[in-house]
Amino acid sequence: MLAVAMLVANAGNYLLSLFLGRVLTPAEFSDANLMVTTLFTLTSVALCLQLVAVRFISRSDELGFPGDSDLLARRLRRVALVSGVIASLVLAFGAPWWSTIFQTASSWPFVILGAGVPFWLVQAVERGVLQARLMFAPLALSFVVEAVTRVGLGVLIVSLGGGVSGATVALSASFVVTYAVVRVASRSRSDRTGAGISPSEVRAYAGLVSVLLIGQIIVNNSDIFVAKAFLTPTEAGIYAAVALVGRAVFFLAWSVATVVFPVASRRHAAGHGSLAVVRKAILTVVGIGAACAVGALWVGGTVLASVLGPAYAGLSVPMAAYAAMTTLFAVGNLVASYRLSQSRVTESWLLLSASLLQLALLLIWHRNMAELIAVQSIAMAVLVGVLGARALAHRGRTSARAPQEVMS
Repeated sequence: MLAVAMLVANAGNYLLSLFLGRVLTPAEFSDANLMVTTLFTLTSVALCLQLVAVRFISRSDELGFPGDSDLLARRLRRVALVSGVIASLVLAFGAPWWSTIFQTASSWPFVILGAGVPFWLVQAVERGVLQARLMFAPLALSFVVEAVTRVGLGVLIVSLGGGVSGATVALSASFVVTYAVVRVASRSRSDRTGAGISPSEVRAYAGLVSVLLIGQIIVNNSDIFVAKAFLTPTEAGIYAAVALVGRAVFFLAWSVATVVFPVASRRHAAGHGSLAVVRKAILTVVGIGAACAVGALWVGGTVLASVLGPAYAGLSVPMAAYAAMTTLFAVGNLVASYRLSQSRVTESWLLLSASLLQLALLLIWHRNMAELIAVQSIAMAVLVGVLGARALAHRGRTSARAPQEVMS
C-alpha cells in the first residue's frame, strides 16, 4: 500500500512538472522549478527529523515506553517548527534579494513558499511517527493527499492564469493539508515512560545521517541554482527540463537503495556478508542508468519536444549526458548508503566532499548547459573512482589477512 501511494505521489509530481513545462514559457518554468529546488535544499532537515523519529520512537515503543516516544515527538515538533519559521523568515524577508540573484520575474513565490515551509518540516516529524508505529495506511494516505492537492490546485490555478505564483500556492497548500492529515493520525497519549531517550544519542545519530543527506542535497540541486544565477532565464528553463528528465535516473536508482538498505542491515546484524547484495544492486543501477541514457540519446529530444513544446527540441545529447552523470552519482550514493547502514560514515564524507567539488567547479565553469553537465560529470567520476579505489584497497587488505589467519 505504502509503495503504491509513494509511486502515485511521485508520478503526480512528475506529471505536474511536465504540465508546467508545457503551459509556461521556459523562463517561467525555470522560476517554478527554482521553487521546488529551493524546497529540496531543506530536505536534509526534513529527512533527518523523520529518520530520527523512526529510529528512536520505534525502539522506545518496542521496549514498552510509548510515553518516552511521545516526549521525543513533541521535542522534534518544536525543532521542526523553529527551523521552519527561521527558513520562512529567510525566504520572505530575503525575497527581493533572492529574486535578483536568481533572475526571477517576481519575488512573491519566495514569500509564498516560505509560508508553507514550517508545515512541511513539522509534517516530516509526524510521518516519522506514523512510520515508526507501522501505521502505513494513514502514512500512505498522506502521500496521496499531498499529491492530489498539489496537482489539482496547481493545474487549476495555473490554468486560470496564476503562473509561477499559482504553482507555488499549490505547493505550500499541499503541505498544510498534509500536515492536518498526519497530525490527526499520529496523535498519541501515554504515561508509560522509562529512562527516557538520550538527547546526546539523538544528536549523534542526526549528525551521522546529515552528512550523507547534505551531500545528496548539494549534488541534486546546486546545478539548478547556478543555472538560474548565471544563464539567461530561457536557457535556465531549458536546462531545468533536461535536469527534470535526467533526475528520473536517480529516483529510479533510489528505489534500489531502499531495498538494499534493510537487507544489508539485517545481514550485517546477523554477522553475514552482504557484498554480493551490493554488487547486484550496483549492476542494477548501472543497467537502469545505461537504459535511460541510451533511450534519451535515441528519442529523448523528440519526446521532450512533443511533451513540452518546440522550445525543448534537439536536447537528446545533453539529456543522455545528464543521465550518464546521474548514474555515476547514483552508484556513489548507493555505496555510501550501504556503508551508512553499517554505521560507517567515511563514504558519506567522500560523497559530501564530491558535492563540494561539484559546487566549486560549477561556480567556476558555467557558461552554458554543456559546461554545467561536464563539470558535474568530472566530480561524480572522481567520487566513483575514489570509492572504487577504496573498495579495492579494502579487498586487498582482507585477502592479505586471510592467509596469515590460516597459517596461525
